[in-house]
Amino acid sequence: MGFVVLIAIIVLVGYVVSVRFHPLRKCSTCKGTGRLFGSLYKGSYRRCGKCEGRGQVDRMGTKVVFGGTQNTGTFKKK
Repeated sequence: MGFVVLIAIIVLVGYVVSVRFHPLRKCSTCKGTGRLFGSLYKGSYRRCGKCEGRGQVDRMGTKVVFGGTQNTGTFKKK
């Protein structure tokens, strides 16, 4: 039982460190392109509303543990 708890703590700490160094992931709506293409005119596109055209959004742990970066990848100074 204690071994399982130790492994869980190591995995959790590893994830928090990973989120601190790599806070962003690809946007699931635009698949990281920053653009959403039209369904009728395939050549037309607009900026993605979820990531504001950046193609990246905060990972879940970034918002929960560190308060988020507003999808910029840089944390605010305290």
